[in-house]
Amino acid sequence: MKKLISTFGLLCTIISAQSFAESGYTLDPKLSNITFATIKKQFVIEPASIKPMSGGLTEEGQFSIVLDLKSVSTGVAIRDQRLNELYFESMNFPEVKISGKVEPSMLSGEPKRATIAAEVTLHGVTKTIDFPVVVVPSSGFVMVSSASTIIVNGADFGISTENLNKLSATVGGLAISDKIPLSFNLLFDQ
Repeated sequence: MKKLISTFGLLCTIISAQSFAESGYTLDPKLSNITFATIKKQFVIEPASIKPMSGGLTEEGQFSIVLDLKSVSTGVAIRDQRLNELYFESMNFPEVKISGKVEPSMLSGEPKRATIAAEVTLHGVTKTIDFPVVVVPSSGFVMVSSASTIIVNGADFGISTENLNKLSATVGGLAISDKIPLSFNLLFDQ
């Protein structure tokens, strides 16, 4: 059953990406990135990134992005594995989905700053997050970058304290924050 659901999800993603390509822009995963950091002992910062899997932006301003949690990269393989298995539980919740709408006028003309409300689904919970962004439209592409760091709280998405405690136990019980700073650069090609 899980395999059927995963296959259906992948099919929907492919169809969705194709429809975005026909009526707007397709996310370029090779030139896009999402970065965050884990914070332990209140001051030890460990940078990480997640690669976007797919996404699109229509000429009407609708956007959708899918992130693969298994692509979490901290530069340390065992840390990546622990984040996936113990904290994100990516075997049960393999993707992060982000969707929303920007004003179509932002997709042409000069670069603009705005705050965009997006629906974010992580760990089976959907929340609206306001993202301060800079949108840079150009001939053939649109670049969307975070205008400032966004703080995301894992507890807001139902990631339990128990998950955080399990992760903490792997590093000698050091305190780890459930709040992470997040930034991104997304390139949508026409």
